Amino acid sequence: MGKTTPRNSKWMRTYNRSLILRLIRLHQPVSRVELAKATNLTKPTISNIVNELKEEGLVNERELGVSSGGRRPIMLELAASDRFVIGIDATQRKLHGVVTNIHGELLDEAWHDERFDTNEEFINAIVTLYIQLTGKTSGDVIGLGVSVHGMVEAGAGMVLFAPRFHLHDIPLKRELEARLKQHVFVENDVRTLALGELYFGEAIGIDEFFYVYAGYGIGGAYVHGGELIDGEHHIAGEIGHMRIMLDGPICSCGNRGCLEAVAGERAILNEARELYDLTLDGMRDAVGTNPDVKKLYERAGEYVGIATLNMIHLLNPSRILLGGPLFNYAPHVVTNIQERVAQTALTMDARQTDIRVVPWNANHGALGAAALITNQLFGEIQ
Repeated sequence: MGKTTPRNSKWMRTYNRSLILRLIRLHQPVSRVELAKATNLTKPTISNIVNELKEEGLVNERELGVSSGGRRPIMLELAASDRFVIGIDATQRKLHGVVTNIHGELLDEAWHDERFDTNEEFINAIVTLYIQLTGKTSGDVIGLGVSVHGMVEAGAGMVLFAPRFHLHDIPLKRELEARLKQHVFVENDVRTLALGELYFGEAIGIDEFFYVYAGYGIGGAYVHGGELIDGEHHIAGEIGHMRIMLDGPICSCGNRGCLEAVAGERAILNEARELYDLTLDGMRDAVGTNPDVKKLYERAGEYVGIATLNMIHLLNPSRILLGGPLFNYAPHVVTNIQERVAQTALTMDARQTDIRVVPWNANHGALGAAALITNQLFGEIQ
């Protein structure tokens, strides 16, 4: 197994802070003593973090808890707030936006489904949806997070290439901040989901893992040392564009035989429509009852399994996380991937790589985008 402890003091601080906030969210009201038992952190460390969160208006103390023999403990809970965050998921032409509070709880949502074909139209669509969402709030919006499919230079907020939209070099952060007078954070959609797992989900305390998303498209993200690995040209982890077939179908990126082009749900749907009149939702519902559709998903799972095995041999992460509708609607695919790795990985240790499914639903993209801003507020992304 790989390391499960942070490698530096900066990561340790952000990890501990994230962990405390997550436990308060899940178990409120909760005492400092209970937090210490759940985390193995020292009481002074717990107190320092809690005091910091109280000063920032993120945590409140409430009435005393039940005594177990000594003084009754003071209970902690998340503070109510009139500060809001907006997240927009721009992975399909129908943009999905959400309003959350600063604790990441979904309050409202909206969609924008008008077509866009140019960079300017894409930016205008996000602006329109943002304005619509701000009308659903009753306080201050502190930021906008945007999750975008494709290659993204997160620091500059530049979308280098969005193959599904056939758009290039979109200065999204610069344009949105200028028009909205608002703090904006832009990130690749799958990397956003991986960050959510790092701070709030199955990767808490794991400083190295690879996240595989499989749905209409396929993508990946690699976290090492508690940080996303971007790569020299911002394409690290792009498992969806790993070449699987030399003469396979054309992918949205323009190449042939990419994993996404042979195993994504778009590819599955194209084949399913040769047999049945199905929508994407109808196809997903048919996986458990229609043997032809099930077989198509199983074949897609075989390709994803091959790619996952390749990533294990290439990066040797301690954990593989599988997220997305393909795994939700066809859980037998997960078993096939686990069995492939257990039987064919190069070494005995590699065959025991921890592979697990993470929760996913249609709101996760926009909620993850909102969490980009929430995490900055909490000091979890620095």
